[in-house]
Amino acid sequence: MALEERISRLEGAYEQVDARLTDMNSSMEALRADMNRSKAELNSSIEALRTDMNSSMEALRADMNARFDQVDRRFNNIYLLIGGSWVTLMATMISLMVTMMTLAGSN
Repeated sequence: MALEERISRLEGAYEQVDARLTDMNSSMEALRADMNRSKAELNSSIEALRTDMNSSMEALRADMNARFDQVDRRFNNIYLLIGGSWVTLMATMISLMVTMMTLAGSN
């Protein structure tokens, strides 16, 4: 093989390598752009999910607070009922003792 023929083959091979590298470079750039777009979509989806979860948690917290307030009111009513019953019981016992003392003193 003559030197010119070898140089011609090398130049052809170089052009093929150059074309392949250019294709690879453009493919990598397209892949990078696609990955950046996918990352942005994923971040957007995560942010939407975070917002939805935060609003759901706020609604749950409000519902739980309302229910705890309801339970607190029920306990307050029970405390009032028990307190009133205790006062009534004590008044009854005192009046019975006074009555018994009065009856014992009149005999």
